[in-house]
Amino acid sequence: MKNTLKINKLNIIYHIVYSAFMAGLVFVVTFFIQIPYGNGVGYFNLSDAIILFATGFFGPVEGLISGMIGATLADIFSGYASFAPFTLIAKGLESLSFYLIMYFFKKVNFIKYIALFISPLFMVLTYFISYIALFGYEYAIVSSPFDILQGEIGAVFAFILLATLKRAHPKFASKLYIKDSLI
Repeated sequence: MKNTLKINKLNIIYHIVYSAFMAGLVFVVTFFIQIPYGNGVGYFNLSDAIILFATGFFGPVEGLISGMIGATLADIFSGYASFAPFTLIAKGLESLSFYLIMYFFKKVNFIKYIALFISPLFMVLTYFISYIALFGYEYAIVSSPFDILQGEIGAVFAFILLATLKRAHPKFASKLYIKDSLI
């Protein structure tokens, strides 16, 4: 009994480390790789690729934490603090929807991969609502295609990462993550 307790504690420590590392990686790719949108507010980044990868590779907790913490901090430090609450919700919904679709359709492999491209739409919807609240409906119509492009490019990069690293699954991941992951 004592041995399993040590393994479980070690497993928790590894998941905390994975979450922190992925949150830091999301922050780095969001804060340092920014391509401003043509309309003046907002920027293109690769945070969605890392969030989707973390969710598919490590599991829902790591995906949620990496997206919510990393992207929100990047918004705050980039001068877009008014978007921080919306980013917290948008990136959390993106990760959660990806995992739930992947979990409920775990027996149908191609649906798992389609989930990569469906889940960024939850992020787009959240930002659409934030654009309406902050700037008005016209701005939301103009800005949302940029968010769709960002989410789908991120899904392509996440797919490449997941396909490339599918044999290198960490040995300390829980059985649920291994069973329900994309790989």
